[in-house]
Amino acid sequence: MRRRAAAWMAALAAAALAGCGGPKAYVREGFLEHPPRQVAVLPFVITYPYDLAPGDSIPASHTTCRDVVRKTFYYAFATYGYDDVAMDVVDELLGAAWGPLEEAKWRTASPQLLGETLGVDALIYGDLHRVVFIATPLYTEASVEATLRMVEAKTGEELWRQSVKTSERGGVAIQKGQVVDFIQDQTRSYNPEVKFLRIADTMVSQVLAGLPNPEASMGRSAAADPSGRLRLAVLPLKVPHEKATEGSQLLRRQLAATLAEQGPFALIELHQVDETLEQLGWQPGQPVPEQALANALGAEAIVRGEVTKWGRTYLVAASWARAGMRMELVDAGSGDVIWSGQETNSHSAGLHKGPTGYKSAISAPISGMKASHLERVAIDLARRMAARLARAPAVLTYLSEQRAGPPLAQR
Repeated sequence: MRRRAAAWMAALAAAALAGCGGPKAYVREGFLEHPPRQVAVLPFVITYPYDLAPGDSIPASHTTCRDVVRKTFYYAFATYGYDDVAMDVVDELLGAAWGPLEEAKWRTASPQLLGETLGVDALIYGDLHRVVFIATPLYTEASVEATLRMVEAKTGEELWRQSVKTSERGGVAIQKGQVVDFIQDQTRSYNPEVKFLRIADTMVSQVLAGLPNPEASMGRSAAADPSGRLRLAVLPLKVPHEKATEGSQLLRRQLAATLAEQGPFALIELHQVDETLEQLGWQPGQPVPEQALANALGAEAIVRGEVTKWGRTYLVAASWARAGMRMELVDAGSGDVIWSGQETNSHSAGLHKGPTGYKSAISAPISGMKASHLERVAIDLARRMAARLARAPAVLTYLSEQRAGPPLAQR
């Protein structure tokens, strides 16, 4: 009997983990030989054929999802090696040429005309095929099915395509076991923006995993940012073991994306940092030549750090997904540490969370082992750490001093 139970639980665990991946991305052959330079992320569109009565409109939660997914994608995409056009500029140009964006008349235009209007080499279309948002006292669900495409403006040829399906559910039927967790989760879930933001983070991470990232510089100069913001380079994170390498890349990408969106710095794109490190002869595991890197990039500050925890644990009746990191903001000229922080985030499931019933006692730990749980833990951790850095009094004081006078190293 014990052997059968163990075999059954192992099978369930394998099934739970098998569904974590998504369809493989399509990439045109030779994409990186001549990648597009200027790229515009077009407004995302819900393509689901709603059966609406006269006077009815698409649910507000669905349009919220559409806009949140586009915004999340844009800020993550901005860290890649493309010269992207700001969303507000794209929207303004499309509105001037084709009228209100909600009417989506720009969708009738050819890629060639859109490319000329926006002054870009390629366009990214986002089609949301299905959006679900359910919020009741006992059950919540939010899910999105979408396809994102990069299209060459001149030819209309598809360069890249990725389909993805992401969902999050909660409620009595699959509650974690603690009443407090259940109530808090249900309360948050009534806000579609919060719910879809969590989904969008995971979704965008999966989408960008299949998008080629040009290694060559796309013309972003090392000159001072015209807005007066300090140029910031986010270094590769140190890892405690080889299995954490992929996690360090996810954490770094999310750090950069959040700082680009919310931070008071002009972020140097990750591909430029990596390309310069390669030119300097740096290899993973070696100390980063910070001063030489900062000089080559024209960076005025750097973020360095390490992954302190990474992985998933399964102990029959319980499971954990944990991610932790330590990071520092350093003045590139003087080497002074301006701010440092450390944090750990985790997701757990199983009997240690309280009585869940016989079925949940078996299935909850297995579902907690999904790779998506670890990704979500890491994304949330990186966003929180970036937000802490951006609003830290020491950082704000440093920025004020830097704008008021010469760099610390020259004082």
